[in-house]
Order: sequence, then C-alpha cells, then structure tokens
Amino acid sequence: MDTFYYKPEDIQPSVWMKNIKIIKDTNGILADILDQSMALSYEPTMEEFELWRTKFFAYFHEAYRRVMRKEYYYALKCIDSLRLSMATAWYMEVGIQPNTFGDWAKYEGERSKLEAWQRSLLESWECGRNPLEMMNVMKRIVPEFKRGHNNLCHKLGIEESPEWVNGIIDMVI
Repeated sequence: MDTFYYKPEDIQPSVWMKNIKIIKDTNGILADILDQSMALSYEPTMEEFELWRTKFFAYFHEAYRRVMRKEYYYALKCIDSLRLSMATAWYMEVGIQPNTFGDWAKYEGERSKLEAWQRSLLESWECGRNPLEMMNVMKRIVPEFKRGHNNLCHKLGIEESPEWVNGIIDMVI
C-alpha cells in the first residue's frame, strides 16, 4: 500500500488519482477528486516527446562511450535507461501517463500495463558486462525505438525525419 499525506487544499484531480481505492473519506472530498480524475486522460506533450527522444539519444551515445572506455557498470546503467525509455514510449503511445524517469514501478509484474510482447522485448534486452553483448542489445533496441519514434511523431503531428534519426544512431552502430 502506498500512503501519502496531503492537506485537502493540495489534492487536485489528475491521471495519477484515477482508480484509487479510498479507505476513509468522511467529507467526500476524495470521492469528488476521484470522479473528476476519472474523466481525465493523458496525451503526451511535445515537451515530453522531445525530452524522451533526447534522453534516448544521450543514453545511446553514452552507453557506447562507456563500453569503449571499459566502464561497464556505467554502460549497463545507460542500457537500463534505454530499456526504460522504451517502456516510457510504449506508455505514451497508448495514452498512459509514464512514470518519472528512473522509476520502474509497475512496468513489470502483475500490475504492468505493457503488452506481453513488450515485456518480452524488455526481457530480451538483458545483458551482462560483455562489451559485444552490450553493443548487440543496443542494436536490438534500435528498431523498436524507430517504430515508437515514428508512431509518436504521427500522434503529435511532428514531421519525422528518418535520415536525422539514422544519422544520430549511425554515429554509434
């Protein structure tokens, strides 16, 4: 159970308040907030999209540099962030508010809203400290990044430039 403590005036309707289980609400404040929250939906913003793809490119390049420097723990951290970036994209694609970057909560296990194929991809992108294995995982993430990037561009009405994306990725692989 997650427990949070707020002053009543600080509680606002949000997509995070959807489907909460209210244990005690003597004044009906939370029930009203829940009703208002249920009417809300999430759509990614241009800023969220830009932040997402910028982080992906940055972690992609940083993972490569760290592999080349034999800083494998750092490279693994970057690869983990690439996987998290993909989970974020999948949530944005279907209109689910992604977690704060770095928070893996509910992307795995029974509470995950990811499809089975997405969870399977995440699992297939595991790797150890072997540099070749790390580079191969990075290469295997790229097609799904490109697919998600394309979908999010269309969703947000952004003109996609596959050449630009390929140019950034090709600097690494």
